[in-house]
Amino acid sequence: MSKWAMTLSVWVATAVWWSAAQAAEDNLHFSGVLVDEPCVLAVEDENVELDFTTVIDKDLYLNGRTRGRPINLHLRNCDLEVGKRMVSITFSSSAESTELPGLLMLQSATVRGLLVGLESTSGDALPLNKTHPMKVLASGDNLVSFNAYLQGEPEALAKRTLGLGAFDASLTFALSYE
Repeated sequence: MSKWAMTLSVWVATAVWWSAAQAAEDNLHFSGVLVDEPCVLAVEDENVELDFTTVIDKDLYLNGRTRGRPINLHLRNCDLEVGKRMVSITFSSSAESTELPGLLMLQSATVRGLLVGLESTSGDALPLNKTHPMKVLASGDNLVSFNAYLQGEPEALAKRTLGLGAFDASLTFALSYE
């Protein structure tokens, strides 16, 4: 290949690359929403995992449900100057029980009729797919606390058909400020 042919090849390749680079102009767009929230949810609380460990079926048959297990969400650097002083929480899931509305159905190959419930620390129900006022905020750091528990469906408890084995469930929570 001659020097002239090599130079021509490099020039053609550069021209093709330059044309492709020119054609790619303005084809990447960014968007978002900038908000003024009074608090920042601690990073470690963005994905909460609660392990019920081992639950004894006899306790469920006797009591109908487990004791609540605490969940704490840490709100950092709350600034009340933005005019919002109340935090509310909404738990969302499409896996809401039809037998006991407001409770979350489990995913399991063997466990049947067992649900997850949520409640305030004072024992008030926090049903799924509804917004619940949780706390009047103070400046600085705040803690939003609630409990999760397991509850058997009445028929599964009466017939003693909960089954045994591993289970899991998931939902989404969203904080809002007023």
